[in-house]
Amino acid sequence: MNKDTQAASLRLEKKTFTLHIISQVFNGIAIGIILLQDVILKKTLGGSDFEVMILTLLVSSSFLFSIYGSELVNRSRSRARTILMIGIAAKSFLIILPLFENPVYYIVCIALGAYLDSLLLSIWNIVFKHNYTQVNRSRLYSYATSVQTLFVLIVSTASGYFLDLNGNLYKVLFPIAGVLGIVVYYSLAKMVTLSMDDYRGRTITGKTKYSARLLKDIAILPIRNTLRIFRENRPFLRFEAYFFLYGMAFMVLSPVLPIYLVDNLKMNYAPISMAKGLIFHSALILFTPLMGRYHGIGNPTKFCGYVFSILALFPLMMISAGYLSSAGIIPDMNITVYISFFVFGFAMSGVTIAWALSSIFYAPQNEVSNYQAVHITLTGVRGIFSPALGYAVMRLLEIEYTFYLSSFLFLLGGFMMYRESRKFNGGK
Repeated sequence: MNKDTQAASLRLEKKTFTLHIISQVFNGIAIGIILLQDVILKKTLGGSDFEVMILTLLVSSSFLFSIYGSELVNRSRSRARTILMIGIAAKSFLIILPLFENPVYYIVCIALGAYLDSLLLSIWNIVFKHNYTQVNRSRLYSYATSVQTLFVLIVSTASGYFLDLNGNLYKVLFPIAGVLGIVVYYSLAKMVTLSMDDYRGRTITGKTKYSARLLKDIAILPIRNTLRIFRENRPFLRFEAYFFLYGMAFMVLSPVLPIYLVDNLKMNYAPISMAKGLIFHSALILFTPLMGRYHGIGNPTKFCGYVFSILALFPLMMISAGYLSSAGIIPDMNITVYISFFVFGFAMSGVTIAWALSSIFYAPQNEVSNYQAVHITLTGVRGIFSPALGYAVMRLLEIEYTFYLSSFLFLLGGFMMYRESRKFNGGK
């Protein structure tokens, strides 16, 4: 790389990082507001256990559409405009959500917004791949993520206390989150525009005309791309298979956790937001920069093996809260919950980076968004059945068994990742 090219690359990186930080500030506030969306459904709207499961299932399965979003953006004449249009459509559901007070309407609005959001998830990796240098990518991403996490921490903790005073306050807060989310997508559009590299290796001219043939291509090509990628890149296939196990562990717990906190532990908004907001995100802030440094070193499988294994502690610690309290060992159940979420945050500081950046390690230069779209879409695949599996185990057996299943799957995913790292021979 000559001096002029290097200087241009550094300027691009600096401009991108500024926009990235700004986007993460607004995104952190928005996420902090909606963090308790499942608890709001349960406590304020009086949603049933089944409705909580449906909400988590729909949100989790929304990732299925990521592969289609990548294709839509790639084929558009103006990527920035397409990103902004989809982003506005997604966040409009948060803005109109307060119009009706009904659990079903609430679920529909959250789910539709999540499905539209998923269309743009893989686009972030275009920025991370092309606007950041390899040597700085993980570090800059971790810094920006830490900024986001700080704002999630502050806002989510405050939201919990306000919701305890008035459970209907979400009707004011959610539209604010929607507006801030639009600002985030505006920043993403600007970052994509900044890139000097046409990541698809082509110049697009003229106005894109959407025809039946084009729509068919958009629907079918991503599936073909997924099969082709797995056929051509077996290490990536194995990585995704083992990541799938982690995702299942995470998602079987997702519909059960709010039920456990509200019904079994009888927790109010404030302590729940303290656990999910202040405690969890404090751990993220503390450890994300460290995790970013270690993730950036070579193949990500060993890194994932360690953090997945640590995650196995979280369900076991959570389910022990009631037992430790009744035995008089830790009388206050909230303390055990807080410790559990700190451990959870420590491990997830690594998973967050691995989830966002690991596909870049395997992807060729011109297929970054395709690889991340595959990665995100598989999140949607496990989201179709994993929350329902967790709910079924809770109903057919006892709620504790869902936590045991989650812990087992975390451990299995960690073991397989570590095993893969030992036989890794340099990539593809």
